[in-house]
Amino acid sequence: MKFAEHLTAHITPEWRKQYIHYEDMKQILYQAQEQAPSAEVVEPEVIARYYAKFDEQFFTYCDKELAMINTFYSEKFAEATRKYAALKSELSVSKNTNGQGEGKANKLGRTLKRNKQPVMKISDLKLAFS
Repeated sequence: MKFAEHLTAHITPEWRKQYIHYEDMKQILYQAQEQAPSAEVVEPEVIARYYAKFDEQFFTYCDKELAMINTFYSEKFAEATRKYAALKSELSVSKNTNGQGEGKANKLGRTLKRNKQPVMKISDLKLAFS
């Protein structure tokens, strides 16, 4: 299986725009090769300058792609870290009040609502951590 096929087959649909634009990059490389000056027509220095200029433009494009991917990854990592901290906090509160009577359960609900956190059952918390 070619890399482009592998990438397309394993893409997360809602994150499609955040993946590397591999096909675009391939197209840029093919166009550069097609538009390169012919060795029979021009001096080797002209060809070297052409490819040096192309390299600069292509690697600038690659840097932008990398920055886009890194930014997206950082955002997703921060989101996961926040969710984990919230779940951990809710689990801690739930463990402290579990089995201590109806009054404690109501106190848990009030605490979570005050912190704008949804109240989860233990089974939901187990699923959230898995």
